[in-house]
Amino acid sequence: MEPQAILLLVIAAFAHSGWNLLAKKSLDKQAFLWLSLLATLAVLAVPFWYLYTPLPADVWLLVLASGVLEAIYFMLLSTAYDHGDLSLVYPLARGSAPLFVTVFAAIFLSERPSQGGMLGILLIVAGIYTLHLRSLDLRGLYAPLHSLRQKASQLAILVGVTIASYSVVDKAGVMHANPLVYIYPVFVVATLLMTIYIVLVKRATVPREWRVNRFSVIAVGILSPLAFLLVLTALTVSHVSYVSSVREMSVVVAAALGTLVLREPFGKAKILGAVLIFAGVVSIALAA
Repeated sequence: MEPQAILLLVIAAFAHSGWNLLAKKSLDKQAFLWLSLLATLAVLAVPFWYLYTPLPADVWLLVLASGVLEAIYFMLLSTAYDHGDLSLVYPLARGSAPLFVTVFAAIFLSERPSQGGMLGILLIVAGIYTLHLRSLDLRGLYAPLHSLRQKASQLAILVGVTIASYSVVDKAGVMHANPLVYIYPVFVVATLLMTIYIVLVKRATVPREWRVNRFSVIAVGILSPLAFLLVLTALTVSHVSYVSSVREMSVVVAAALGTLVLREPFGKAKILGAVLIFAGVVSIALAA
């Protein structure tokens, strides 16, 4: 994998972890994310206007598809967290996504990871799964898998499928458009779709969320598109299966931030998970 792509993804990992930490501390996560999307549109409006060039018709179809998938992602993730614990939902969602990306990329983009790249992907998936386990005994290791009959786990797998889907769509999109010009209408579509839900269901929670967390909303409005733009730029120079896997370094950063900021424990499972993810990144970095 290209060194510049890894550097972009390292920076994206910190930006992604930062905004997720702020979102986790919000009062109503759906209202918070919707307000953050509005902030993102305001932040990117001027650079989009300066950089805009007409997009081909087929790219507009990709923009529409990605925007719909982004909105579905936000709704599925928030619903999954309503039904299950973070320690259950997160490893299933983030751990399954790189595997789905690898399969989808092979089918739709004819991408084939090398042996070293595939090893790295599997190490990162194992690391993400391990990072969020409550214990390393057999019962702890199988707990998320045993819960697949539960609604939260089923939703988490659907989140992973959605992440993989928009990743493959975005890979195709940025091959024919400037990443910033591509991403802005994607956010517009996602925001419009979420607006329908907010107006119908969450309208009463919005004023309080803005009043209490307006500075966090603005921060996420900057950090979220920054992380996304860096990932899209990395997609222009590397396989989507590699990018999707390496970007999951953010879960290690998020775990560290959870320990430092939220006083969450950082036990043996998190240490082992971090080591596996680092080994996976190294394997992908060395892959052809």
